[in-house]
Amino acid sequence: EDTRFALFTPPLGDAAAPDVAGELSVFDLFPAGSNGLMAGHRIEYRAPLSYSDGPITSRLWISRIGTTSFDIGYELGSSDRSTVFAIASTTLVLVNTESSRPVDLPQRLRDTLAQWLGDPPAFRA
Repeated sequence: EDTRFALFTPPLGDAAAPDVAGELSVFDLFPAGSNGLMAGHRIEYRAPLSYSDGPITSRLWISRIGTTSFDIGYELGSSDRSTVFAIASTTLVLVNTESSRPVDLPQRLRDTLAQWLGDPPAFRA
C-alpha cells in the first residue's frame, strides 16, 4: 500500500500522459465523487525477510487495465535485486462514493496507467 500511495500521490511531472498536466497526481485523475476500492489482493512469499537496517526495493507496475478496474503488480526484493522476498497483485475498482457502483476509468487515467503496463506477477500454480 505504501508503494502504491508513493506512486499515485505526488505530481506526475514527466510521467504525465500527453493530455495530462504534470502537476496532477494519479489520484487527481479519478472521476469526481469516486474512490478506488480494493477488490482483490494476492501475495506470494518467496524468501524470508529478516529484520535489518538495509534497504528493500519495492517495484510497482500496472498489469491490466479494464473498463472500471485495473490490476497492480508488486515485487519486494533486495536492493541489488538478487533476492525477491514477495510478489503481489491488487485489483482496484473505481466506485462512485455515493452509490458504491463501479464507474468507468477516464481516458486520461487509462493513458497514464498504460505507461507502466507490464506482465502480471508470475505466481506459482
